[in-house]
Amino acid sequence: MADIGRGRDVTTGRRQFLAALAVVPWGLAGCQFTKSAPTPATKADNDAFPVSVQHAFGETVIESDPRRIATLGPVSNDTCLALGVVPLAMPLSEAQPNGSTPWFDSVWKKFGVDLPLLLDVSKGLPVDELRGMGPDLILAVNSQITRAQYDELSTIAPVVVSPDASSIADWRSSLALIGKALGRQDESERVRLETEARITSDLNSYPDLAGTTFVVVKARSAIGADLEVMGAESSAVRMIEEWGLRLSPSVSLVGQEGRALGVSQMASTSYSWPESRGADLFSDIAVISVMHKESGQIEAAGVLGTIPAHMRDTYLMADSKDGALALDTGSCLSSQWLSRTMLPELAKSAFKAKQGV
Repeated sequence: MADIGRGRDVTTGRRQFLAALAVVPWGLAGCQFTKSAPTPATKADNDAFPVSVQHAFGETVIESDPRRIATLGPVSNDTCLALGVVPLAMPLSEAQPNGSTPWFDSVWKKFGVDLPLLLDVSKGLPVDELRGMGPDLILAVNSQITRAQYDELSTIAPVVVSPDASSIADWRSSLALIGKALGRQDESERVRLETEARITSDLNSYPDLAGTTFVVVKARSAIGADLEVMGAESSAVRMIEEWGLRLSPSVSLVGQEGRALGVSQMASTSYSWPESRGADLFSDIAVISVMHKESGQIEAAGVLGTIPAHMRDTYLMADSKDGALALDTGSCLSSQWLSRTMLPELAKSAFKAKQGV
């Protein structure tokens, strides 16, 4: 499972979960977890329930306005929050010490409530924890859970997954799907329009971005390690294209000659590419995604030396704890956060590329 979360140390997640249990009533085996879910900041649409949601594994019927929501994957976390609903539990992230992400926190803190309980998903689905919490809805959009896992989770609560098990839902599709499941289609439309307005404003502010070609490459510091080139269907590429940039034609060559990388039942969204052929990744600019622990080593290792945009200094580094993770998440919240953090840097690189600076 990929999007289900990038968990930190297993024992850390377990300690956090057990610490949460220590401050709330917890009875004998089989009793329900009794922590109260935060009151939503928005109301469900009139006559929204019951609602039937179609997805990759069939149909899920949600009888009433869900309040005890568990999410599996950052897209579900972020979208819930954008719609004014704080989930009861979500997977823990390695992005920050508190187990959350910067873009989630930037909105969550406005609610004035506790952070959702953090589920350690590094060893698989936290079925026992979910069963004990007694959720009334499990959102697993882009979580890449299998049909068997879906069936198991469905014995706990109604489950909603992506519309298509073979592809990653973009932020608009995720927003519409989750908005329907939460009975907040009017609010989801408002959030969509707000996010698109922000994107339009960004395009007007940075005219050099339009038509600039780019590649997104994940690199590791180990000498000889293959590069990972993100394909057209990846969240990272989709997010950057929103700002008017154009995926480099070189990625078509990678798709033909590279080794497709796939996880679970998802179609490939990236390709393994030899470091020795970095010169083939021609583009105006490049976004280089690196692991946080290697961020200070990657330049010294020399593994980026032949990538044309790196040689021209029209590239930017994206750390796995912030920018790279936000691109991979591909949610309305991460999009808005990236517009404040990464977009100005992309614009600088685009300007340099066009001016030949």
